[in-house]
Amino acid sequence: MRAYLMIGLSLLLAGLLSACGGGSGEAGIKPAELPPVKTSFTVTVDLPAGLNTAQQGNHWDLISKAYAATPTLLQDNFAVLILNSQGKVMGQTEITDFQQDDSNYTITVQSPLLLQGVLVLDLDGPPQFAIGDRLPTDLFLTPLTDTEIALSLKTTLAYQALVKRVVKDGNWGIFSQTVSNPGNLDVRNAGDFINELADELSVTLIPKLGLNGVNLSTLMSLTVVNDILEGVMTRKYTEMTAQKDTIQTIFNAGFWRLHSQSSLDGSKLEADMMDFNSPDTATNETRQVDWQWQKNGDNDVSLTEAFTYFSEQPLVQFDQKEDAIQGQILTGSGWKDLYEYFKVLISSSNTAIVTDAGLEESDDRNVTIRVNSYPLSGQNMHDFLTTKENHFMTRYVPGTAAFSDGAMGYYFTWSPDTTRMLLCKTNVSGDQCTVAPKGNPTVPYTTLEDMVAVEDAGSFEQVNGYHLTDNVVLEFVFNNTHRVNYWVNVGGDGWMVVETGIWSPVTVLEKQMFQFAVPDVIQQLANRYPFDTPYLFLVVDNGAVHQGEAILKDDDFHFAGFNHAAKEQIYAVTSRANLPPFGDCTFGDTAPATEDQFLNAVTECGGDDRFTTDGVNAMVNQHLVQISTEADSLGELEAIILKSDNTWEYYLNTVLQPGTANRQWQLNENGFLRLTEDSTDSFSDYQLWAMTHKKNETRPILAVKTFSQKDMGGANETEISHLMTKQYVPNTLAACTASDSGWNTSTQMPSSAKTKTEYESQSASCVVSWESRTPRFTQNMLAGKALVFNSDTSRHLILNNQADSQAGFNTGSYRDSDGCGFSIPVRWKLEADGTLYYENAMAQADIDATFSNGAKKFPTGDFREWLKVSDTDGRTLTIKGFNHFTRWESASPALSAEQGEMWSDVVTLIPAGDAPAVTVQEPTDPPQPGSPFPGTVLRDGQTCNLTPPPATP
Repeated sequence: MRAYLMIGLSLLLAGLLSACGGGSGEAGIKPAELPPVKTSFTVTVDLPAGLNTAQQGNHWDLISKAYAATPTLLQDNFAVLILNSQGKVMGQTEITDFQQDDSNYTITVQSPLLLQGVLVLDLDGPPQFAIGDRLPTDLFLTPLTDTEIALSLKTTLAYQALVKRVVKDGNWGIFSQTVSNPGNLDVRNAGDFINELADELSVTLIPKLGLNGVNLSTLMSLTVVNDILEGVMTRKYTEMTAQKDTIQTIFNAGFWRLHSQSSLDGSKLEADMMDFNSPDTATNETRQVDWQWQKNGDNDVSLTEAFTYFSEQPLVQFDQKEDAIQGQILTGSGWKDLYEYFKVLISSSNTAIVTDAGLEESDDRNVTIRVNSYPLSGQNMHDFLTTKENHFMTRYVPGTAAFSDGAMGYYFTWSPDTTRMLLCKTNVSGDQCTVAPKGNPTVPYTTLEDMVAVEDAGSFEQVNGYHLTDNVVLEFVFNNTHRVNYWVNVGGDGWMVVETGIWSPVTVLEKQMFQFAVPDVIQQLANRYPFDTPYLFLVVDNGAVHQGEAILKDDDFHFAGFNHAAKEQIYAVTSRANLPPFGDCTFGDTAPATEDQFLNAVTECGGDDRFTTDGVNAMVNQHLVQISTEADSLGELEAIILKSDNTWEYYLNTVLQPGTANRQWQLNENGFLRLTEDSTDSFSDYQLWAMTHKKNETRPILAVKTFSQKDMGGANETEISHLMTKQYVPNTLAACTASDSGWNTSTQMPSSAKTKTEYESQSASCVVSWESRTPRFTQNMLAGKALVFNSDTSRHLILNNQADSQAGFNTGSYRDSDGCGFSIPVRWKLEADGTLYYENAMAQADIDATFSNGAKKFPTGDFREWLKVSDTDGRTLTIKGFNHFTRWESASPALSAEQGEMWSDVVTLIPAGDAPAVTVQEPTDPPQPGSPFPGTVLRDGQTCNLTPPPATP
């Protein structure tokens, strides 16, 4: 849940130097230097639930105090601080008036807009700070750089990043003039810098952080937070202080732009080289060569050429490139395709005029580009790769890697010569820029008029509007005025109008549109605002309403690049070998836990493997097997099978558990596999699986981080843990037949006798262990079950969950319905290494008993047998067995007491009660003198009588 406030704020600098903790006497901006100007600030406070300002003894324990969506905040929760020229606290304004009206708070002080003025908030009471010290890390804060501002986690991180740099340098650097002479325009521009920085951190840093259940100061102490905050400021300062360079020379030599991505479609690194009028191209020709590495199995990073664009060749060249068209642009001749490959029209030493590959100069949609450059030698590579475009790449680059001599960075500035109206590809089914009613998101609006209401909705449920982002909905109203209501989701379940604006119905180049500008505060509050500018429009194209953005004439935009040496240095150290090693990652394992803490754990443990749409689809009907390594459940088996109808089967010790019809799986946008136990229950138990690594073997092994929530009688039990799962194709499990004895049907004895020692050695060789997981029998697996043998499904070994009269054993029986049939009482036990041992439990009198025709009921004598598991696919098990019958000791040739039969099979477990009963038949043929019985217990004949009888050995 998010905390939300609307605060009307007027600053009054009376009592500026009153402070908590006392002043240090450092030089700084004096109160007399600030003009006595009242300023009214509207502030929106938007904070993640559970991220607290309270100090905790155990930093990762759940916060005991829960905050509602709209906490009650008092005057004492706020303070307005002024920082000095070294970025340290020099004073506090006195709040002279505090009013509350519903969710509106009015705080009265006096001040102009200031970059060095900061509003701070402590959810637990009066903010604690000291004059002369740095800003505390346990306060939420935002600078007073505009009359409408947001106070959020991302503004806190962004401003802390700036102030940390100011304290480090001992001055405000690029903002020194803004601080010493705070004109409104300069201060607002500095505020734009903070907002841009906040938006970048919302992509590069915040998704890596778990927020619920931790406190702010702990968050600010994390290495990943400090490294990224320091690194991003290093890059920003370097870019903003770069020196003007000759763009013609850079274009001739060529420059590189790097990109990386990780999504449900997979992971990819890209490096695109662009040059113009170079020695390798025709005169005045622009070339772009796209190189990429698509993650595929365990192959290491290696760029391959994917596509080459030449400006002097026709557009048919893009037929070779998938998704070549990236959008559309409005021109005098209508919408034209955008390829996002540019061609240079005119180049001078200072500027270049370019246009898109799909446009001509006559379309009048040209762009002017300038460039500054900076040396990179000695700079940390991560600092210049942790951007919206590249941050995924940093996992392949060592954190200590630095550029060496010859590496250069480029900071390009481009501005359109005329306003550019941009739209996505509207001629493709399912394009991403259609807008649809929030209540029917799969059916887009077809006319602009359908979007307009004649009055404000009385509640969010009545709003006729569409989602700008997942937490912002736009409602268009025409009631004497054209008004846009910006609804923001407060705390995940509390929608309210945060801001209003205006919209205009206009006609641009014969296209009817609604145009509007998204307020700054809405951009700041939006979860990943999807556009580069606030200037948006709605237009009908291809039968549906689409949303686009306008890039205004002469507005400046930027992108970064590298020279060839810098790109080569980066890729020289880029490798999958720099990822965390494959294995059980216990980082973050805890209970209780939150999903946000789970995200922290996944980030820390993660390699570059993740669940993707194609990957999960390929897992459907596969057996995902887990073998427990815990001491109290060693060897216990679990298996999950994802079904094509999005249900999933759950097997415990090979037995299907009830409830499959209500179990549901889905792959969410984070790449987490969600396994819901009961889809009919909104409070159902569930698990989240996040794959962190994958071994691409014949049977792949996945390292998975898990979050689970269980309802324990009204109280949720939550836990973060880890597991390994091995993927088996169904019906591919085969017995390990190495060194099997074979069977001599003439002698009814093993063809090749083996010793128990040979069995122990061979059975160990047959065991398929993986990642310290070894399949074995367990007591829970066997007690109350019956083994069914694939080689002879009429045979059942029943293992009762009942103690035998002989200590350490349980009762059981061995049954076979073939031949004359048998049902032999046995006693069984599980040995310490997971071996199933059982032996004949018949009394000697029963062993010696005969049928009425004189045939012995059990002529094979006493017996014993050992069974070991070799492998399992979660539903069946392969076993290696060894048995010995006393009859063989008197046969010819005779076997010793240590010799017997080694054999193998595949077995299935069923409930013992499901094993069929057997009625033993009496053979009609009289026994043959000196002839062995027609079969042994394990190799029984297929008919009750054996005609002719086997030859006497």
